[in-house]
Amino acid sequence: MGGKKRVLCRVAVGVSALLTAVGVTMTVASPAAAVDYYYELPYPAGEAYTVTQGPEGTYSHTGPYNEYAWDFGLPANYEVSAAQAGTIVISNWSPYWQNGIEVIIRHSNGQCTHYAHLNQSFYEPGDWVPQGRIVGYSGSTGASTGPHLHFQVIDCNTRVGLPATLQGWTPYTGTRPVSVNSYA
Repeated sequence: MGGKKRVLCRVAVGVSALLTAVGVTMTVASPAAAVDYYYELPYPAGEAYTVTQGPEGTYSHTGPYNEYAWDFGLPANYEVSAAQAGTIVISNWSPYWQNGIEVIIRHSNGQCTHYAHLNQSFYEPGDWVPQGRIVGYSGSTGASTGPHLHFQVIDCNTRVGLPATLQGWTPYTGTRPVSVNSYA
């Protein structure tokens, strides 16, 4: 261990002991810390795209598989970014024709993010990607009426959609959220 690290460890232990002596307890964040459930918008920083259908939309975002999904009006062949770091689970044609070409990324919190209707995906299952990495290009494959990105947080085992926020809020239909998702 380097000298600076050793000193920092000693300071942390000393502070912890002092706080305990005066009756203050320190708590450690649980494995499911809030940061594990923070997702960036799935396109590059500084850009804004219209949410053409938000969670619980009336067109196709109904039922357990899509009720918490977003459709972003990205043009065809535009950069789709990983909303959080993780391991690629699927990156190709979906076994469900409606999704077309899809990317699914498993994250440290045990959840997955799903990117559907892509024109192209770039990685192989098992590859690790950092948050912000371009994982594919938007498109209109599968059951799509035009170029866009279908994005959602899902249960990795069942593909059932999970409630989530993007950059701390839930963008709704008609909004144009600006991404802070920097390139990796």
